[in-house]
Amino acid sequence: MLDSALRLQNDLEDLLARHQMPGAVVAVWRDGELSTAAAGVANLNTGAAMTADTAYLTGSITKVWAATLFHTFIEEGRIDLETPIATYAPDIQFGGDADVARSLTFRHLMNHSSGVDSSDLFVESRPYPDGAEDYLGPLSRARKLTEPGVWSSYNNAGWIVAELVLRRLTGKNFHEHLRERVVGPLGIERTVFSAREAILHRTAVGNYPDGNGGHHPTPQWMYPDSWAAPGTTNITTVEDTIQFLRMHLADGLAPAGQRVLSAESAQAMRTPTSPNPTGPDSGFGLGWMYNDQDGRRVFSHGGGSLGGVAHALISPADNVAAVAFVNSSIGMPLHEDILDLVFPEGPSPIATPSAPPRTDVPLEPFTGRFLRVTEITEIARDGDGLLVRVTPIMDDLVGARPEVIGMVTEYRAVPTSEDTVMSPEVLPGGKKVLTFHEQTPDGFQLMHTGKRLARRVAG
Repeated sequence: MLDSALRLQNDLEDLLARHQMPGAVVAVWRDGELSTAAAGVANLNTGAAMTADTAYLTGSITKVWAATLFHTFIEEGRIDLETPIATYAPDIQFGGDADVARSLTFRHLMNHSSGVDSSDLFVESRPYPDGAEDYLGPLSRARKLTEPGVWSSYNNAGWIVAELVLRRLTGKNFHEHLRERVVGPLGIERTVFSAREAILHRTAVGNYPDGNGGHHPTPQWMYPDSWAAPGTTNITTVEDTIQFLRMHLADGLAPAGQRVLSAESAQAMRTPTSPNPTGPDSGFGLGWMYNDQDGRRVFSHGGGSLGGVAHALISPADNVAAVAFVNSSIGMPLHEDILDLVFPEGPSPIATPSAPPRTDVPLEPFTGRFLRVTEITEIARDGDGLLVRVTPIMDDLVGARPEVIGMVTEYRAVPTSEDTVMSPEVLPGGKKVLTFHEQTPDGFQLMHTGKRLARRVAG
């Protein structure tokens, strides 16, 4: 155990220096052996060191916790995956198309296939838990990207809807249920849901690049807490998360012997239900994402916070669980290298696939203006490639982030297949890949990037 822990510590320190990140913490559980490592600084404001017990905002990894919670109600027969949510909560309309809204189910919410254009929408809202209710009006007017069940497109708002439906059924909020049904049975003590609880212990603060090779601390620690169910309020440690992941590896049985989920529910969460538009080798189960590589199916979820990136995964075939947090908004390349340590025999399960550029693919079908809530993507010819310009829609991001959200992003991309373009260079947050669908004489009608779809609005 000591040798593997020392090796992980040395490797993490080397990687942190190579990537010039402020700090990182990681834990790996393999065949009964736990190794943890931490390096760098947890808080640039105070100089506090990153340690193995430093807590952090886990971001959207929360969705795996949430799906676990929802499955406890499915087991009790209080929720059915195929029953329209309008049956449980007639006052909730998810999307501007009333007929579609009446057909949406918990399955559509948990595998991101609702087709509603609301992925990263933020609105002016009250503090949690009342603030989640403030989304009902805006979400009832959200436009339709696709018909439900056709494509997966990552949708945070669907988890707000799922929580509100559960509130209608039980009278309790997400935090209350999660403590009672998941955190409590796991026997973990460092997973909390508010800054006033987190401040009692060492907690990491996120950072953004300063433009000079360094970082500056985020001016806002947490996204609005009305987004609790999608993932803005879970604050945990790598060891607590490993306990949660080990429970999933053991088909619902917590390490201490308490059953959190039935084996059937744990396996249902890992069953692929909606492939990514990029192809069948990756997509969504229920809460989990999955990736197939070299005969291995890995289940994972990432999580972004203000100036931080987390990632958690399990590989049942290898009996491995791993979790890592980097307190930088551009920490994904470091995550990929950390997971290369976990899977040294092959590429990281979250690595962006690479492909050589193609010069025989027409560029015109890719060009145009694509819209989804919170951003507009404009793609134009640029010599033998394309110029991609991404502009945030500030009215869709009220209270979401500090000033960096207003930045416009530009990068070059080149075709790597008939329906895919990729940035030829690694950008600060990693390579960019855009996949296109529904080709017509006017060009592709759908663009998929960052697991989200956008629809063409202009040529």
